[in-house]
Amino acid sequence: MNLFAAELKKEVNNFRNAQARKQDAFMKKQARQARVKREDKSMLRSEEFHWSDAPKYAKEWYGEVYHETTRFDNDWD
Repeated sequence: MNLFAAELKKEVNNFRNAQARKQDAFMKKQARQARVKREDKSMLRSEEFHWSDAPKYAKEWYGEVYHETTRFDNDWD
């Protein structure tokens, strides 16, 4: 019976070590992904994704349609 307990203890320790290695690899992967997200070095991030001048954007992209839909806006005042 003592031999069975020793073998069982060895198997449990092997299982714990395998689980610890698996958990350690997972945590390293998570840390690596978090570091990449923090250090996002994409060139797109340095550019602005929005226009700060709405009328200029509307004139450039919508042109005459913008003018025709907004030309009477001040008549309501």
